[in-house]
Amino acid sequence: MKEEVRLLVISPGSELTPGALYRHLVERGIRVRMKETCFGVVVEGRREEVEEALRRARELDPYGIFSKPRGYPPGDPRICRASRGGSPRMGFSFLDYEFEKLPLIGEALRELEEGEKEEEREEREGRLRVEELREVLREEIP
Repeated sequence: MKEEVRLLVISPGSELTPGALYRHLVERGIRVRMKETCFGVVVEGRREEVEEALRRARELDPYGIFSKPRGYPPGDPRICRASRGGSPRMGFSFLDYEFEKLPLIGEALRELEEGEKEEEREEREGRLRVEELREVLREEIP
Protein backbone atom coordinates (compact mmCIF):
# COMPACT_ATOMS: atom_id res chain seq x y z
CA MET A 1 0.00 0.00 0.00
CA LYS A 2 1.14 3.50 -0.77
CA GLU A 3 1.94 5.81 2.13
CA GLU A 4 0.50 9.31 2.24
CA VAL A 5 1.50 12.29 4.35
CA ARG A 6 -0.99 15.11 4.97
CA LEU A 7 -1.04 18.17 7.13
CA LEU A 8 -4.35 18.69 8.93
CA VAL A 9 -4.43 22.45 9.40
CA ILE A 10 -6.70 24.08 11.98
CA SER A 11 -8.17 27.41 10.91
CA PRO A 12 -7.18 30.35 13.13
CA GLY A 13 -10.93 31.00 13.59
CA SER A 14 -11.44 27.60 15.20
CA GLU A 15 -11.49 27.05 18.94
CA LEU A 16 -9.57 23.78 18.49
CA THR A 17 -5.94 23.38 19.42
CA PRO A 18 -3.46 21.03 17.78
CA GLY A 19 -3.27 19.09 21.05
CA ALA A 20 -7.04 18.64 21.20
CA LEU A 21 -7.11 17.44 17.60
CA TYR A 22 -4.26 15.01 18.26
CA ARG A 23 -6.01 13.59 21.36
CA HIS A 24 -9.31 13.28 19.46
CA LEU A 25 -7.63 11.18 16.76
CA VAL A 26 -5.83 8.99 19.30
CA GLU A 27 -9.05 8.45 21.28
CA ARG A 28 -10.82 7.36 18.09
CA GLY A 29 -8.20 4.67 17.49
CA ILE A 30 -6.78 6.21 14.33
CA ARG A 31 -3.82 4.04 13.34
CA VAL A 32 -1.47 6.51 11.61
CA ARG A 33 1.80 8.10 12.64
CA MET A 34 1.02 11.59 13.90
CA LYS A 35 2.96 14.64 14.94
CA GLU A 36 1.48 17.75 16.49
CA THR A 37 2.58 21.03 14.86
CA CYS A 38 1.84 24.70 15.39
CA PHE A 39 -0.73 24.59 12.53
CA GLY A 40 -2.38 21.27 13.40
CA VAL A 41 -1.29 17.65 13.01
CA VAL A 42 0.84 15.84 10.42
CA VAL A 43 -0.55 12.38 9.68
CA GLU A 44 1.27 9.63 7.81
CA GLY A 45 -0.02 6.19 6.85
CA ARG A 46 -1.89 4.25 4.22
CA ARG A 47 -4.21 6.42 2.13
CA GLU A 48 -7.36 4.87 3.67
CA GLU A 49 -6.06 5.48 7.20
CA VAL A 50 -5.16 9.09 6.42
CA GLU A 51 -8.60 9.70 4.89
CA GLU A 52 -10.20 8.22 8.01
CA ALA A 53 -8.10 10.55 10.18
CA LEU A 54 -9.31 13.54 8.15
CA ARG A 55 -12.93 12.40 8.39
CA ARG A 56 -12.62 11.97 12.16
CA ALA A 57 -10.87 15.32 12.52
CA ARG A 58 -13.68 17.12 10.71
CA GLU A 59 -16.14 15.73 13.28
CA LEU A 60 -14.75 18.38 15.62
CA ASP A 61 -14.99 21.35 13.26
CA PRO A 62 -16.25 20.66 9.72
CA TYR A 63 -15.45 24.16 8.45
CA GLY A 64 -12.29 24.73 10.46
CA ILE A 65 -10.04 21.78 9.58
CA PHE A 66 -8.32 21.64 6.22
CA SER A 67 -6.07 19.04 4.62
CA LYS A 68 -2.95 19.65 2.59
CA PRO A 69 -0.60 17.05 1.07
CA ARG A 70 2.91 17.16 2.46
CA GLY A 71 5.84 16.03 0.37
CA TYR A 72 7.98 14.73 3.24
CA PRO A 73 7.23 12.55 6.27
CA PRO A 74 7.67 13.97 9.79
CA GLY A 75 11.32 14.05 10.85
CA ASP A 76 12.69 13.75 7.30
CA PRO A 77 16.29 15.06 7.47
CA ARG A 78 15.93 16.83 4.10
CA ILE A 79 13.62 19.41 5.66
CA CYS A 80 14.25 19.00 9.39
CA ARG A 81 15.43 22.33 10.83
CA ALA A 82 17.82 20.56 13.19
CA SER A 83 19.56 18.89 10.23
CA ARG A 84 19.62 22.07 8.16
CA GLY A 85 20.87 24.37 10.93
CA GLY A 86 17.65 26.28 11.62
CA SER A 87 15.56 28.71 9.55
CA PRO A 88 11.96 28.13 8.44
CA ARG A 89 11.14 25.01 6.49
CA MET A 90 10.66 25.14 2.75
CA GLY A 91 7.04 26.05 2.05
CA PHE A 92 6.47 27.57 5.49
CA SER A 93 5.86 31.08 4.15
CA PHE A 94 3.22 29.85 1.72
CA LEU A 95 1.53 27.75 4.41
CA ASP A 96 1.49 30.81 6.66
CA TYR A 97 -0.18 32.83 3.87
CA GLU A 98 -2.77 30.08 3.26
CA PHE A 99 -3.40 29.80 6.99
CA GLU A 100 -4.59 33.43 7.13
CA LYS A 101 -7.21 32.74 4.43
CA LEU A 102 -8.77 29.68 6.08
CA PRO A 103 -11.50 31.54 8.03
CA LEU A 104 -12.79 33.02 4.75
CA ILE A 105 -12.76 29.62 3.06
CA GLY A 106 -14.55 28.03 6.03
CA GLU A 107 -17.23 30.73 5.95
CA ALA A 108 -17.74 30.21 2.20
CA LEU A 109 -18.05 26.44 2.66
CA ARG A 110 -20.59 26.92 5.45
CA GLU A 111 -22.66 29.29 3.29
CA LEU A 112 -22.48 26.92 0.35
CA GLU A 113 -23.65 23.96 2.41
CA GLU A 114 -26.36 25.91 4.21
CA GLY A 115 -27.54 27.30 0.88
CA GLU A 116 -27.42 31.00 1.62
CA LYS A 117 -29.38 32.79 -1.06
CA GLU A 118 -27.75 35.46 -3.20
CA GLU A 119 -30.18 38.08 -1.90
CA GLU A 120 -29.09 37.36 1.67
CA ARG A 121 -25.42 37.82 0.73
CA GLU A 122 -26.18 41.13 -0.96
CA GLU A 123 -28.05 42.42 2.08
CA ARG A 124 -25.16 41.88 4.48
CA GLU A 125 -24.04 45.07 6.15
CA GLY A 126 -21.26 46.92 4.36
CA ARG A 127 -21.69 45.12 1.05
CA LEU A 128 -22.65 46.78 -2.22
CA ARG A 129 -24.63 45.08 -4.90
CA VAL A 130 -22.90 44.98 -8.27
CA GLU A 131 -25.44 47.39 -9.77
CA GLU A 132 -24.83 49.90 -6.97
CA LEU A 133 -21.07 49.68 -7.46
CA ARG A 134 -21.42 50.30 -11.20
CA GLU A 135 -23.55 53.38 -10.51
CA VAL A 136 -20.98 54.77 -8.06
CA LEU A 137 -18.20 54.21 -10.60
CA ARG A 138 -20.19 55.95 -13.35
CA GLU A 139 -20.61 58.98 -11.10
CA GLU A 140 -16.96 59.10 -10.03
CA ILE A 141 -15.26 58.32 -13.35
CA PRO A 142 -16.22 60.68 -16.17
